[in-house]
Amino acid sequence: MPEQSIETILNQQITLHKSLLELAKRKTAVIKENNLEQLNQLIKDEQKHIQGINALEIKRQQVTADEDIQSVKKELLQVILELKAVNELNQDLLTQSMQFVSLNLDLLMPQSDSMNYSKEDSEDDQPVRSMFDSQA
Repeated sequence: MPEQSIETILNQQITLHKSLLELAKRKTAVIKENNLEQLNQLIKDEQKHIQGINALEIKRQQVTADEDIQSVKKELLQVILELKAVNELNQDLLTQSMQFVSLNLDLLMPQSDSMNYSKEDSEDDQPVRSMFDSQA
């Protein structure tokens, strides 16, 4: 297997990260649409990209070269930072979505206010009447 240059490996990483970024942006739209089937497919696609990125990272660590890679390194860092921001947005959207679902469930199925022993509920619904008539 011919050795790849570090610049080639980094360019491949940039390509994969950009593709992963596009998947993350599509995932944002899918989350907003609440489409679970597409979300599951996007997650599977992301896993494939991540495996490819990990493989390239292992190659990159094995290659030791004194090539000038500052511009490529800077572009890779920029894509990674943008990917991080989109993933944080997706995480926030999912958290809000889960909170909304939880709130709706709480509204549909309210819990009893008190877990203490008390009089039966049927007695609480009736007005309290005194046995003594003060107006007589």
